[in-house]
Amino acid sequence: MFLQSNGDKSMNIDENVQKVVKLLLRKWKLLILFMLIGALLAGVYTAKFTTLTYTSSVEFLAAAVDPAHEISDSTGEVARTSQTSKMNYAMKMIDTYIEIFKTNKFCSKVAGEMNKKYYTNLSPADIKQSFTIETVENTAMFKLIVTTTNPTLSYNIAHQMEESVPEQMEETNNGLVQTTVEDKAIKPNTAEGRGYLKNCLLGAVAGLLIAAAYVILRDLLDVRIKSAEELSQRYDVPVLGSIPAFTTGKRSAAGKKNTKKEAK
Repeated sequence: MFLQSNGDKSMNIDENVQKVVKLLLRKWKLLILFMLIGALLAGVYTAKFTTLTYTSSVEFLAAAVDPAHEISDSTGEVARTSQTSKMNYAMKMIDTYIEIFKTNKFCSKVAGEMNKKYYTNLSPADIKQSFTIETVENTAMFKLIVTTTNPTLSYNIAHQMEESVPEQMEETNNGLVQTTVEDKAIKPNTAEGRGYLKNCLLGAVAGLLIAAAYVILRDLLDVRIKSAEELSQRYDVPVLGSIPAFTTGKRSAAGKKNTKKEAK
């Protein structure tokens, strides 16, 4: 009986899924309409409420310096161990330095230099919001990415970071880790894409889901019995007969004529 019960449940689920699919297929025009509306709204939102941004980046390499470990024996084994330990030390310290670069103290220094050199009026909060930092896995390298709505400003901040970051790292670790610029900042010539395609696709998917939910919910709330088959399925009773629709095309037309005469 248990197996039979599971089989019945499985059959009911399959039947319900088939009904939902058939229902959605019957309303395919509505689904497509909602998809187009969703894509259109997403495109309009992207065009009107998103701004173009410009990105400039600079990449750094951190290397630990420990003169005491530079002495090696004739086989060079100590030197190899020293290089490995220095690399591991630099990699471990990068996470700490990244947090230091996010502090108001560091951002205030950068903002001060920017305002002095380029006559800007930037605050520490402006600097903090303008950049992100990405690390390269299993290396002592990290990239600082500056994004603003002005290409010149993005470049100037990234260029200032080329000076401020090594100075801050040397000041923090007393020269134990040196930072060099591996990839200098370049002024961006083109803006970052607004993501029209991505946003329009998301809008279309959202429109499709809304339309599907509307169709299914409307069908569930519709308690009218539309056929003898549906009556049998709901109440499990035999159908003895059905009453045909009284309103035919001719009768409907005649009724309209009578109504017009009475109105006159």
